Amino acid sequence: MRDNRRLLIEKREIRSARVAFLRSIKKYRQEGRTIVYTDETYIHSSHTMTSAWTDDSAYGYMAPTSKGQRLIIVHAGTEKGFIPGAQLIFKSNQSTGDYHREMNGDNFMRWVTEKLKPNLPEKSVLIIDNASYHNVVREKCPTTSTKKQEMQDWLRNNKIPYTTDMLKIDLYNLIKIHKPKKKKYVLDELLEAAGHNVLRLPPYHPDLNAIEKIWANLKQWVGRNNTTFKLDDVWQLCERRFSEIGEAEWGPICQNVLKKEEEYMQTEGLVESEVEKVMFTVNTGDTSSSSSDQSDSNSSIDADDGSVSGIRARPITQ
Repeated sequence: MRDNRRLLIEKREIRSARVAFLRSIKKYRQEGRTIVYTDETYIHSSHTMTSAWTDDSAYGYMAPTSKGQRLIIVHAGTEKGFIPGAQLIFKSNQSTGDYHREMNGDNFMRWVTEKLKPNLPEKSVLIIDNASYHNVVREKCPTTSTKKQEMQDWLRNNKIPYTTDMLKIDLYNLIKIHKPKKKKYVLDELLEAAGHNVLRLPPYHPDLNAIEKIWANLKQWVGRNNTTFKLDDVWQLCERRFSEIGEAEWGPICQNVLKKEEEYMQTEGLVESEVEKVMFTVNTGDTSSSSSDQSDSNSSIDADDGSVSGIRARPITQ
């Protein structure tokens, strides 16, 4: 069976994003920065292992047929363990203090502001995925579908001259000229003001986020110990397991992520080398380049935010 994820991550635009991420995290590691992994997960009250719970009798524990209520869990950690004070657990679809219903941009930023940022080590680098609520833009630029009045408002707010007789297409062309080259994310601005940085994972690369393995271990342990299938009991199991997970588990997992980064770095170099060998063989004696090659050679990658302005990946300098 073909590996769909493997096909996805080798698409040129995904590969370019991966190269940008690898270059950035390598630089941060060389600077001695603390790498902090974060993500959300959930767990249902009926969560259990696929095997049946039983004892020496003919009876066993039968899990409910419905998934039941669920908990949403947010946390962050480093190779030393979880960030103290950053844990958040709340019931989905129920008001629980300041955090209510599903995770969204407001709740995520409240968690960052109140629980994560105050407890981060100095000059941390926060690794996040591409979930929409991680990437709320400070100010969205108008698009072709934006109303004409909103386009005019944007131009006026940004002190960009325009005339009232301009058509909508003229206004949009003016906006394209003056819109910021880089998106300004609310999360990035908040953490950068405190001396931290945000680094976004390339799409389809959970293997580069250490907390994903922590979540898998947590769920496996809860599944083995969940015998009541009550949400409050599952909550207590999660709390107990969190108190036990420390450097002994986080350390090796973070080391495995580092090895995965190095593997990707080596792969990028090898892939480029092989491609160049093939091109040299095909074009022996011909020093000219095709228009598509020239276009690729002018491609670039924004290593700061992982955005891709081109699609050709270059080898990592070891």
